[in-house]
Amino acid sequence: MEHKTDRGNFMMQLATFVVNKRNAFVVLFAIACIYCLTTLNKAKVNTELTDYLSDTTETRQGLDIMDREFTTFGSAKILVTNITYENALKEAQDLEEIRGISTVRFFDWDDEDGTYDDEELSDYYKDACALYTLTFEEEEDTELSQRAISRVREQLKDYQTFFYTTVDKDDNAALKQDMKGILAVAAAIILLVLLFTSNTYMEIIIFMMTFIVAIILNTGTNFWFGEISFVTNAVAAVLQLALSIDYAIILFHRFMEEHETKETVEAVTVALSKAIPEISSSSLTTVSGMVALMLMQFGIGMDLGRVLTKAIVFSLITVFFLMPAMIVMMSKWIEKTVHRSFVPSIEIWGKLVVKTRYLVLPVFAVVMVGGCILSSRCEYVYDHGSIEADKMNEYMTSKVRIEKTFEVTNTMAVVVPKGDYQKEAKIIEGLEQVERVDTVLGLSNVEVDDEGKYILVNELNPREFAEVSDVDLDLVRLLYQFYAIDKEQYGAFMKNLDEYRVPIIDMVDFIYDQKEKGAIDLDDDLSQDVDDLHDALSDARQQLEGESYSRIVFTMTGPVEGEETFRVIDQIRNIAAQYYDEVYVVGDSTSDYDLSKSFRVDNVKISVLTALFVGIILLFTFQSAGLPIMLVFTIQSSIWINFSIPPLKGGTMFFLSYLIVSAIQMGATIDYAIVITSRYMALRKQIDDRKQVVVTALNQAFPTVATSGTILTCAGFAVGRLTSNAIIASLGKALGAGTLISIILVMTVLPQLLLVFDRVIERTEFNRGAKPDEQSKNGADSQTGVQPAETEGGADNEKEEN
Repeated sequence: MEHKTDRGNFMMQLATFVVNKRNAFVVLFAIACIYCLTTLNKAKVNTELTDYLSDTTETRQGLDIMDREFTTFGSAKILVTNITYENALKEAQDLEEIRGISTVRFFDWDDEDGTYDDEELSDYYKDACALYTLTFEEEEDTELSQRAISRVREQLKDYQTFFYTTVDKDDNAALKQDMKGILAVAAAIILLVLLFTSNTYMEIIIFMMTFIVAIILNTGTNFWFGEISFVTNAVAAVLQLALSIDYAIILFHRFMEEHETKETVEAVTVALSKAIPEISSSSLTTVSGMVALMLMQFGIGMDLGRVLTKAIVFSLITVFFLMPAMIVMMSKWIEKTVHRSFVPSIEIWGKLVVKTRYLVLPVFAVVMVGGCILSSRCEYVYDHGSIEADKMNEYMTSKVRIEKTFEVTNTMAVVVPKGDYQKEAKIIEGLEQVERVDTVLGLSNVEVDDEGKYILVNELNPREFAEVSDVDLDLVRLLYQFYAIDKEQYGAFMKNLDEYRVPIIDMVDFIYDQKEKGAIDLDDDLSQDVDDLHDALSDARQQLEGESYSRIVFTMTGPVEGEETFRVIDQIRNIAAQYYDEVYVVGDSTSDYDLSKSFRVDNVKISVLTALFVGIILLFTFQSAGLPIMLVFTIQSSIWINFSIPPLKGGTMFFLSYLIVSAIQMGATIDYAIVITSRYMALRKQIDDRKQVVVTALNQAFPTVATSGTILTCAGFAVGRLTSNAIIASLGKALGAGTLISIILVMTVLPQLLLVFDRVIERTEFNRGAKPDEQSKNGADSQTGVQPAETEGGADNEKEEN
């Protein structure tokens, strides 16, 4: 039987339509879920944070050029412990024989006199530990490289080894495995919390089914964006559940209240009509935090913000259009599984809050100022290698272990326009003078003889080329003649051919091309030498010379980031800028440098915009100028306190954790403040004693704050403790701590502020001169949905959000 519509109330009309057509909505959601289940893994997951740098940054531009013009071969550093030098040398020689391995760097002393330099040896062998640096024949993601690293692991399986490489490192697969455990723990936590705060056991099943559908819909539509970051992919489901569980709680508890006097269908309809504006209003503050994230200069904010905004929308849609149908279908089980409330009364806490207001508020003022100052001094890091997770993966474990014995260098590159080897040689010479630069490699310093007399780009005459290549001089003269004719450089015949100079790199290419064409006939040994030299030259060119640009690769010692490192980068850039107008310095350090610059802008932008958006929403919600300031001030204080913890502990904070958590903390935990403030504003119209108003408001709001806050706090800490990805772990810990601090301030300081500044609230209300019945129509009551007629019934009518 269809429920009759109150045509004078739009929300009632909408609710009636949803409830009457509930079976159709169930079918639509079933179809949508089936579709989304087939597209769950369709979105590409991007594991590179540098891809989200602005296109205007030097790192992004340099990386685009390198991806387009150069080949970067796979590499690996492998530490083998408890091994003698003799065995380590033999293993190094065996590793170089593996197909797919190009070179193995390890120290091999001069066997003729048995002498060696202790300092040089210590770079490769120390404290019974051997450090191998492997270069692969192809890029790291090719099948040949994957087979090669697998064979390396097999060969060294009898030793204790530490592999520091990205060749077979799959961050996405590792995160997926971690998230299975995190979701299982989060689900267990949510079940326990809901069990504690529920009124009927069946509501827990309804909640979980509702949000499983919402998560499937959101995850299955991520492919709309083409690709998402590994950060978003890892935390979206957990955050969606934690941020929007309130929506289902509000609707269900509305239904339970209405069901006391109405039949199931009518109770669901009335509850939905009241819950839609209430839930929609609550979601706006969370969305505002996501919008602030989307305005970040660093693209990860747009990526995470849009997915979480979509998650909130799908959660709203599922709660509004699917959950009513489930309530109706399971109404008998709802009634059969009703149980007594396990939520205790906290009136004692409320009375303590009232009594200690003049003690706590001054202490809070001091803590708030201290938090503001300390958080501004928080040392932020920008490199994922600078942070560690509680659960260490192989990559980070190997990095830490290698650094205990050897110094791990940081590979960088200078990219300049192609064509002038002499300028490149001068840049290389300048780089070699920089104190922190360890090694430098470019086409202009690749040696072609054992004595180091000639380099690849040297221009040699026939006699010099014959010497370095060990080829008969007459044959070399003939080759030089062919080269001059091929290049139409006939002046070489007009002068003495023995003075004609050709770069080694060009002559090797010419000889190889002529040999392949059959234009010249070389004996087998010489032909093999030419092939070997050309292969080595091709490898060098793939790495160091592109169609339009040249690349000079160098390694740096010392920390990857920091003011000193950033000054060295500026020094290196200035060296190259002496010879070229277009210079790109690329690597982890420059990426961190660019991130540090964007962070300064994004930090201010997120803090200001999030507070502004939330403040505007609260202004219209409460129709008061004073209340938004108090609420935003309370949550902002919790953010300051949260990020003052690292300076107090002498630690650092990953920059991305600050940006994301500060936006989520303000946008999501402000809801806890809204719940308490809404109840306070509604109760102060009924109870003259403001102290009693605070006690009652806290007692009534506690179940809602405890439910949502506990879930978000535990979800954050679960992510922080159970993932091996240091970035995700840092984000989770900061979110968990921030939510917990927000709960403490909302349940302690905010009620005291409301009580002490009650007169300020009254004087800053926009409808100060309105009659009581007119005031009840304002935004404050829209958060609780309490109407004057209902509030007269006492505190029982305030349970709709519990």
